[in-house]
Amino acid sequence: MTFQLRHILAVAGLLALAACGTPPAPVPVATAPVPADPELVFWESVRDSKEPAEYFAYLHAYPAGRFSALARIRIEALTPKPPGKEPPPAPKPKPAPAKPQVPPPSHQQGEPTISEAPAPPVNWAKIDDVSGRANPLLRSQIMDCWDPPPLPGGAGNYRAEVGVYYDPATGLVRGAAFLGGNREMTDSTFARFVNSALAAPMAPACRTLDLRQPGATTETAGLVLLFALDSPP
Repeated sequence: MTFQLRHILAVAGLLALAACGTPPAPVPVATAPVPADPELVFWESVRDSKEPAEYFAYLHAYPAGRFSALARIRIEALTPKPPGKEPPPAPKPKPAPAKPQVPPPSHQQGEPTISEAPAPPVNWAKIDDVSGRANPLLRSQIMDCWDPPPLPGGAGNYRAEVGVYYDPATGLVRGAAFLGGNREMTDSTFARFVNSALAAPMAPACRTLDLRQPGATTETAGLVLLFALDSPP
């Protein structure tokens, strides 16, 4: 083989290698972001609203949504109710006649009397109905399940609205949710008060109660209760 032919073959080999080159690196495929849940986004935008119209808008968009029962309860709680007739005041009971003071026996006269120390001040607690569907007997039964925290003297009053949801077929409690109050949850005492109110309908003695009231339907399988606690002066 001549020198010129070997030179031509070498040049041809170099050109072939240059034409092939290094294969390009694979291009990574970008993954599409997970779409947001539109119902959850809608609810988060109105959950703290004080306007019934915003809850109606949610129910119009999601009539059987996950938060439809809570939306209906909030609408009822925020809708002004017509003033009702106040019942006539109950007659005051007549005071019992005072018992005559009997002096101690002669052998005990002159000895110092024993007096009991005054009882310490206590918290004043009450449960009111906001939804208009909890009779006094039911509120009294839930009151027996409530163990409110002690408040220091002069702490003022604490109020919390709690939604209680129940099975429309059996009336048994299914859950409870904090709807609003007169203080912020950053207040540790108020947070303990709210947690005690949420625990009341979930207590074993109250989980067996039938919460169905006259006029209740499957559309309104819930109650809104106002838990009130006042500190001693």
